[in-house]
Amino acid sequence: MQYARYTPVVHAVLLAIGAIGFAAPALAQTADTTEAATANAKADAPSTTLETVTVIGSVNDLQSLDFYAPNSSAVLQKDQVDALGARKLDQALQYQAGVVSEPFGADNKVEWFKIRGFDASVSLDGTPTSPNGYFVWKPEIFGVETVEVVKGANSLVFGASESGGVVNLVTKRPKKERALQLNTEVGNQKRLGAGIDYNDIANADGTVYYRLVAQARREDGMQRETNMKSYYLAPSVTMEFTPQTSLTLLGSVQREDGRPTNGFLPAYGTITDTPYGRIDRRLNAGEPGVDHLKRTQSSLGWLLSHQINSDWKFTQNYKYTHLDLDQVNTFAYGSDGDRTLSRGYTYTDGTSKSHYLDNRITGKLKLSDSIQLLPTFGIDYLKSDTDGLNNGFGFVPGLDMFNPVYGAPFDITGTPYGLHSKQWGAYASTQLRVGSHWNFNLGFRHDKAKNTGSVSGSDAGYDVSKNSVNLGAMYITDFGVSPYISYSESFKPITGVDSEGRAYKPYEGKQSEIGLKMEPTWLNGTLTLAYFDIQEKNALISDASNIQTQSGKRTNKGIELQGDFKLGPATAIKAAYTHNNSKQDISATQTVRTPLIPDNQVSLWLSHSLSLANSQKLTVAAGARYNGQTEDQRYSPGKRISGYTLLDLMVRYDLSREWALQLNARNLTDKTYVSGCDFYCYYGGGRTVDVQLQYQWK
Repeated sequence: MQYARYTPVVHAVLLAIGAIGFAAPALAQTADTTEAATANAKADAPSTTLETVTVIGSVNDLQSLDFYAPNSSAVLQKDQVDALGARKLDQALQYQAGVVSEPFGADNKVEWFKIRGFDASVSLDGTPTSPNGYFVWKPEIFGVETVEVVKGANSLVFGASESGGVVNLVTKRPKKERALQLNTEVGNQKRLGAGIDYNDIANADGTVYYRLVAQARREDGMQRETNMKSYYLAPSVTMEFTPQTSLTLLGSVQREDGRPTNGFLPAYGTITDTPYGRIDRRLNAGEPGVDHLKRTQSSLGWLLSHQINSDWKFTQNYKYTHLDLDQVNTFAYGSDGDRTLSRGYTYTDGTSKSHYLDNRITGKLKLSDSIQLLPTFGIDYLKSDTDGLNNGFGFVPGLDMFNPVYGAPFDITGTPYGLHSKQWGAYASTQLRVGSHWNFNLGFRHDKAKNTGSVSGSDAGYDVSKNSVNLGAMYITDFGVSPYISYSESFKPITGVDSEGRAYKPYEGKQSEIGLKMEPTWLNGTLTLAYFDIQEKNALISDASNIQTQSGKRTNKGIELQGDFKLGPATAIKAAYTHNNSKQDISATQTVRTPLIPDNQVSLWLSHSLSLANSQKLTVAAGARYNGQTEDQRYSPGKRISGYTLLDLMVRYDLSREWALQLNARNLTDKTYVSGCDFYCYYGGGRTVDVQLQYQWK
């Protein structure tokens, strides 16, 4: 097979790669490239192995996502997300142990979820989305191939990250095949949508191939006079310059335009009765004539891979992102104790730009017949600049919560908002296999982060350095029960200031975990049982000033049980249970139960398929999600927010190999419930029903 010629610029890049790869000849000399040695290594390998991963932008090189790795993680494939009818990332995670999804109710402008009681970071193809205040990147789930979930404090993965973990989205990228998928959808709340996913080979040699993903959707929110239109386009192309070297170019642009949902409400009227009843969950407590969201986010980057020899590989991941945001959100934060809501607004208008570059070398070292190392070394750099106007809280006239009349005038003002941050990181990690029974993870990372700028006229700068470690060990038994233990750390600088103008200190998290992973011969599937203990310093908590303030410490000690298995060839079960014991400091002398985090969560997803005549198939799935009681002990002490159970349904009819019809219903019974209270209270999302018609060809 002939390979595409490349330009002098690409030639120079490849020479640089070679210089990096062969600067350490000792590494290259460790590789035995003979076919006989390779065959012998495969023959000697035990049945349970750790493998190097070829997907650039995945977390696997640093933190193995293999079932037999000493950590808690999950990988969701596209078909699993599609089966749930998820239109947002927080919906896709709803049947995972340890995840609290949509704690602030259904929101059409941003993703909301917590893992093990803490916020989690989101990355895209291994690139941190680096939210700065209100400048938050919203991923399009239709453009995602795989969702990778790493649970708990872990800065090894992509540097600065939240204490809940990292959710990495691997976007759709070119494959060496010709394929087409077309989707149309219609549903309640005036939902309409259409999508295309097209993959093709560009030349006769098959060394250049490309993919085009596009999506358009509109939908009303649960609150009256809220809606959102979104448009997404993501082209990509892969070029194989030689059998060892390939370059993938990735681009995307996404536009959202509509009236945002703002579900903030007081406890009075939601969890507390009034003489007039409870607030209607469909109430729009904002200003429909003023509230708006206009967001354009675009990205451009590359994934470069060069196989130095049979065991060592160099990869480079670069991404530039640009986010343009203009939004006004009006919300309720209190009441007069009778009929009138007290209201405020937030305003943001500006842009956020970032550059991210990651250079990484991964390899394989066979120290003996029974000891194998999979080391990774790398450096990365993130530069982010955010500028614009912002007002975290402005006054809005009150609103009758039972007979709203909109249109009272108010002025919208903002102060200059500028944040300019840089982060440099160096890391080293290894996965280690000793014989057929022991697997180990070990990693170290050093980060230096600096930010200059102001928020609301106050200095929001920081200059911090942090070392993070990650280690774990697992013993794999011969009877399918494998105990493990792990420890990991995280840190996350925070941009912003509290109500007194003091810059926030970085989060610092650490997690200890012990567990069992089970794959017994009598079970067609896997079970995982884990106990975790997470602590976070400098946690942010809601405040009556409407601007978050930092407390001392937040903790969560909990248990997770996750089961994924089959009963016969046609029936699959996904079951999850989580117990949380989460506390947070309010002051040096007061500690309360963490709001929004239930003590107990249970979920069950049951799917059964029937094979019909003429290659037709009918799949029926039902799910139940239970979130236990919560309490806002600081602002609504003694007021328990009732637990709730939501039912979901999926019916898919494959009419042929090409055509399929799928129905999804979420919150099937249209249950009215309060998802939680944390100074504000939030109604959970109502019933959504949609039908998709899908055509696919390969």
